[in-house]
Amino acid sequence: MKRAREELGEDFAGPRPLRLSRAPGRLDVMGGIADYTGSLVAEMPLDRAACVLLSERRDRVVQVFSFNLHDEHQPFTLRIPLDALATADTYSLRREFDSPGRKFAGYLAGCLHVLQLHGLIDLTDPDIAGLNLAVLSTVPLGAGVSSSAAVEVATMMNLLDHFQLRERVGALEAATLCQRVENEIVGAPCGLMDQVASMCGEAGSLMLMTCQPHNLHDALALPAGVRVVGINSHVRHSVGGGQYGITRCAAFMAHAIILDRMRIMGEAHGRKLVADPTAGYLANVDPDDYKRLFRDHLPEWMTGAEFLTRFPGGTSDTATRVRAEFRYPVQHAADHHVLEARRVKNFVEFLTSAGKTEGNERRFVLDKAGHLMYASHLSYTNDAMLGAEECDVLVKLVRENEQHGLYGAKITGGGAGGTVAVLCETTPTADAAIDRIRGEYSRLTGKATELFSGTSAGAWETGTRVVG
Repeated sequence: MKRAREELGEDFAGPRPLRLSRAPGRLDVMGGIADYTGSLVAEMPLDRAACVLLSERRDRVVQVFSFNLHDEHQPFTLRIPLDALATADTYSLRREFDSPGRKFAGYLAGCLHVLQLHGLIDLTDPDIAGLNLAVLSTVPLGAGVSSSAAVEVATMMNLLDHFQLRERVGALEAATLCQRVENEIVGAPCGLMDQVASMCGEAGSLMLMTCQPHNLHDALALPAGVRVVGINSHVRHSVGGGQYGITRCAAFMAHAIILDRMRIMGEAHGRKLVADPTAGYLANVDPDDYKRLFRDHLPEWMTGAEFLTRFPGGTSDTATRVRAEFRYPVQHAADHHVLEARRVKNFVEFLTSAGKTEGNERRFVLDKAGHLMYASHLSYTNDAMLGAEECDVLVKLVRENEQHGLYGAKITGGGAGGTVAVLCETTPTADAAIDRIRGEYSRLTGKATELFSGTSAGAWETGTRVVG
């Protein structure tokens, strides 16, 4: 607060009140990219967070500041007229914010545009004053711990309270509004789990959600003496990167082909398929049925042109489109998503069971949970094709230190770098093993690491605070 008043001058100077909001990043423990195919996901809100400061202006302009970019000596401020946010189409805004030095502003100003699209505010109303929005985040960029979702959620929470909308918009709806900012304004084809974890997470517990589209379950407290930590590989990843979108698109292509196969099978038995038996989600395909009935009918690789010849309407995905000139790993993507959905369910069952058992039985169940993490990691590399050699090194080092209270590890989120999640005990022995792993990783790769070990509540519980 003091820094905002000192460095941003009259924009945040008194006596105008300032509203402060906070939203955490998240550690993807299990589920990862399977959110967009309807899987159960298990996410831990971190103690790293984005904070947004809001003040009213005397004109009808939104001015966005980033302390992080300011500290990196990059363009850190942008001014946008409220009328432009109200009347511009979403595609034009995406192009506008995609320009150099402007992308950061899309995460914040995009929240205003989405509120306008949903009819929750009217930015053309001359009585609505302009806003200053300043963000400072301790969630590192490109680490796979949802830095973008934290900024969106912190901004959205601030705006909801500023415009007195909390009674009209619930926590899950607010998270979906944030996802729309990510998908449509920023242009990253992410699922919903990041925004829900940042909005609805509980400190010390796993946020559990079946992403169909967002069936939120009771949070799962970790067994006593067990925690999950994240080790940042410092290999930068991006959900907006090419392979993530290709893998996602391939999964939806596989879903379309499986539905077509179901139709053919039904007709062969005199039954017409009038509804999608999967309810629109690849995660609802039984893994045993998948292997027995459908997998062999999926091409390992397929060009977009070949797919569009069979399915001219494309896929059901609203965040990606099939590109004729691309080759897609259709069978590989289906293998990952169908089997990952079962892995996550079993993982949650094992953790739940571990909370009710003791001694060797508890250790055995936790080992089973950890090995599901290893299987997920391998699938990220071989099937989702979103692995990273440095993350492989971290996971290998965890396996070599299992005797010290470590149970399992996996690459997280969108993969292709970022952070590795580790399931481990809360003991000095396990802490020492984590320290050794970080040191050995740096020796082998020449890269520093960063440890994410704390948790905190989501933005909906934290709320906002007015000061000054």
